[in-house]
This record gives sequence, structure tokens and C-alpha cells, in this order.
Amino acid sequence: MLPAAPRPFVVHSRGPEKENSMDIPTERKLYDSASAYYRGADILMKQSSSAATSHLLAQPAVTCAALSLKLYLKCLLNLEGKDKEDKIYRIAELFRSLSDGKKMAILKKFGEFSNAELSTDELQSHLASLDNAFVRWRYIHEEDARNVNLEDLEEMILATKATINASNPDWGE
Repeated sequence: MLPAAPRPFVVHSRGPEKENSMDIPTERKLYDSASAYYRGADILMKQSSSAATSHLLAQPAVTCAALSLKLYLKCLLNLEGKDKEDKIYRIAELFRSLSDGKKMAILKKFGEFSNAELSTDELQSHLASLDNAFVRWRYIHEEDARNVNLEDLEEMILATKATINASNPDWGE
């Protein structure tokens, strides 16, 4: 006898009260999506720190974390009225495209989360190492993935999210 089929799982992007996604600004969709990927990465990172199979969880954790950072940066760019055509894909280029004010805000927040002071150039070098991490780690079987410092990646995600929340406090969780 076959096991019972799973019950259908219905997902609403912002809850059942907001079913019409046309009413949600692109910036908020990017933010919500980035937050969801970050939550997934966080769950996987916590599991991988205690699981005997941690090497199996690293790949989806890095993939989710890299996509989360990318989406938070795209959200910031959209809030600034940039990248509306969605033509920027690399994490370092997304950061480079931000206004100087947003870059400095992220640098300040990154320093608070990491207890490290970096210059804009040093941070861009960090971000360049994450370029295409989403693709490299998603297809880890096809090519060698570079090493990724998950702690740095998480601190960058938190810094970028905090920068968004500073101007959109009602978006915070």
C-alpha cells in the first residue's frame, strides 16, 4: 500500500490578506524574498553546526545566503531607483552601484556586526569573492566552489538588511 499523498501546501507571499502581488512594490517583494532565503540559510547553518552530515547542509546554506545578500542589495538599488531593468547580477557590482551614502551605511553596519573596520575597497574585495557564489555553490558538482566564510557572509547580509530597515522600519521583523 502506498503512503498517503501529502496534503497540498499553499504559500502566500505576504499572508492571505495580501494575495494580489500586483499591489506589492518590487522593493518589498525583493526584501521579503531575501528575508525568506536568509531564514532558510540560517536554519541550515544552525543544523550544519551540530549535524554529523554538516557537509551536506553547507551547499544549500551558502546558496540561500548568497541569494539572500544579492536580493537585499537589489532591494537597496531599487529603493534608490536603480537597476529597475534587473541587469546587475554580481554581488560586488550591485554594491558598487549603490550611492556612496548607502555604501557607507552598509560599511558602518558591517563594522558593528563583525567588529572589523573595512574600507570600501576591502569590502568590495570581500564581495567580489562572493560573486556568483549562488551559481558556484548551487552547481558544486560541476566545478570547484571557492571557500566561503559563512560568518562574513551572514554579517554582510545583516548589515545590508539593517541598512534597508533604517529607512523602512515597518519592514523589519
